[in-house]
Amino acid sequence: MSEFNVNVEVSARHVHLSQEDIEKLFGKGYELKVKKDIAGGFVAEERVTLTGPKRTLERVAILGPARKETQIELASTDARNLGVNPPIRLSGHLEGTPGIKITAENGNSVEPDHGCIIAQRHLHLSPATAEKYGVTGDKPVKISIDTGMNRSLVFCDVAVRVGGDSDVVHLDTDEGNAACTGKSCTGICIAE
Repeated sequence: MSEFNVNVEVSARHVHLSQEDIEKLFGKGYELKVKKDIAGGFVAEERVTLTGPKRTLERVAILGPARKETQIELASTDARNLGVNPPIRLSGHLEGTPGIKITAENGNSVEPDHGCIIAQRHLHLSPATAEKYGVTGDKPVKISIDTGMNRSLVFCDVAVRVGGDSDVVHLDTDEGNAACTGKSCTGICIAE
């Protein structure tokens, strides 16, 4: 068994848009404006509203660049509030998922028939770290988080994605709140 520290980040609700949907929402040839660079892409200046059968969520972030398919990532609480029932999936695994209405601030909207998921918690590992600790992408790990606030948790079934140059686990807002993670947090990866 290997144990090592990893950074913990909380990923709030957001959408990834296809270029086709970007153009339907914002106009032909439109390119999203970069507000902030993040690993693997950027947070766009533009925001959208998500409308489900029960409620709407306003000012939802868009992450760029454009993707092959539009994907909407929610926490379980967001999904319940909207009235949708998306499955827990890794990013890009969209088959059999529900759609949702997406509206830009200019009033233009799209309603993909699929793409709504609750993102499975996952760990990004650099190839060097993965090799050092014998971790592969084919077996989930556990992440232990203790922020000293009497809310220590162990998250099981954390998917592993090897690649890139950082070692960071991504949780959704429900998971982050449950562990009282705050802005800066580390956890212990437990790989068997």
